[in-house]
Amino acid sequence: MKTQSIVRLGDYIQAGYPAIVLNTSEEARALEECYRIAKGLAMQFYVWSETKGVVKYKTQKNSGEIIHETVKEGLPPDEEALKEGLTYGDNTIYCMLDFHPYIKAPTAWRTAKDVFAEAKGKGTIYIFISCKFDVPAELEHEVIVTSLDLPQKEELQEIVNQFRQMYEIRIPENLDEVLDAALGLTMAEAENAYATSLSKTGGFDVDIINNVKRQIICKDGLLEYMQPKETIETVGGMKNFTGYAENRLSAYSDEARAYGLPYPKGVLLVGIPGCGKSLAAKALSNMWKKPLLKLDLGKLFGSLVGDTEANTRKALEIAEAMAPAILWIDEIEKGLSGVGSSGKTDSGVTSRMFGTILTWLQEKETPVYVIATANNISSLPPEFLRKGRFDEIFFVDLPSDEEREEIFKIQLKKYGRNSEDFDISELAKASAEYTGAEIEESIVSAMFNAWNDGKRPFTTDDIKTVMSEEIKPMSTGIMSGTVQALREWSSTHGIRNASSIQKVKQEAISAGTPKKGRTVRFNKSIGGKTENVDKTDKEES
Repeated sequence: MKTQSIVRLGDYIQAGYPAIVLNTSEEARALEECYRIAKGLAMQFYVWSETKGVVKYKTQKNSGEIIHETVKEGLPPDEEALKEGLTYGDNTIYCMLDFHPYIKAPTAWRTAKDVFAEAKGKGTIYIFISCKFDVPAELEHEVIVTSLDLPQKEELQEIVNQFRQMYEIRIPENLDEVLDAALGLTMAEAENAYATSLSKTGGFDVDIINNVKRQIICKDGLLEYMQPKETIETVGGMKNFTGYAENRLSAYSDEARAYGLPYPKGVLLVGIPGCGKSLAAKALSNMWKKPLLKLDLGKLFGSLVGDTEANTRKALEIAEAMAPAILWIDEIEKGLSGVGSSGKTDSGVTSRMFGTILTWLQEKETPVYVIATANNISSLPPEFLRKGRFDEIFFVDLPSDEEREEIFKIQLKKYGRNSEDFDISELAKASAEYTGAEIEESIVSAMFNAWNDGKRPFTTDDIKTVMSEEIKPMSTGIMSGTVQALREWSSTHGIRNASSIQKVKQEAISAGTPKKGRTVRFNKSIGGKTENVDKTDKEES
């Protein structure tokens, strides 16, 4: 979406669309862009507003200064204001500011239909600039809706230069970081962020700018700007995935661009809840040193017609403006679960949102790396899983013995304990079929029990007691069917395992010890790919 909105606006104007809606909160910047396009096409440019009437924009030949000449005052926001645009001759752009409250009146939209039909023959183009213009159903086929792109680095640098001259300060040595920190903000928001930094520190402080940006981005709830503390060292197991992520990081270098490598698209992590999918997304942000944006699809749905689609485009636009960045879509299957019945249950809103996301995943060229996580693959539409949407799909299984040992060490360190004081091997054996989240909860519960028992240090036995009496693994209880289904799906479709450690398939585990001569299927990691290997229990022993 970088540069596409403005290019599209110019294309619409050149194509002669009689009516264009430009949704943006940056009115001044929108007018500047519209006038630039009009000037390049040798078109006249007029602007109507309820307070100023009609104003003509002109550029003085000698100085190049843009002057505003009042043409008609006291023109109220009604059908006469619409008709006025036809009176200024052919080849004209007529901008109307904040006309959205009035277009819904029957006389207004009826007049608009007549005006647009005549405008097409005259070469007159109406551009409606508003924060949020809800097009009436009667005009949906007459009007094209677009938006204004968020500013790029070049425009942000102009703001920095203006502040530098105003306050007579030097260009910051970390200029790239200062500009990156404001990506994703409008021009006005970037100015406020820079001004906040200057007022507090007398310079451009990246942390302050990022803090202001986080508050701005989070205010509408479409995206959450996260600052995770997790690192790759806090991820137990998943070596195939972390190795894959380290390999892809090099694709962001200048050498990779010169080589012709495309930016990585992203990865889909599918697996059992509590096994580290979300943790991996957070850790990747710190490994790559890229901002992490969390997208909750449920928050994109709006109450008015067109709100959901507009929210989806806005969220993706912010993500692209902040590139290079990581976009984390957690539990994506919940947001897209109604795609199949969308036309019957919600007038196709979910289906259109899904289509927008699919197209973006396929065609985006900006360095926004998408990490989508899912617990239930059966809820995802099949077209979402085909190659081209993601670079790779990983299956996140229950941790093996070795991985559980690693998880115990990580979690004990997290809570300020030395793993050497515990029998890690014994704990790993006792926690078979436990998820990483259940292992952590076992440690926490053991700490509470020891605290309430005279505030004594908790021990290996305390943790084992919790596992045997308080916390039972869901994979052998209410989620046993889900675990089995996920494993069968990953095996059938050749999905790459996030772990490099071989695991016995659930059918062998759930059936108990294999009988003599029984065939057991194993996942074997070969050359970074997971293959299915059939062995009898004789061969395995």
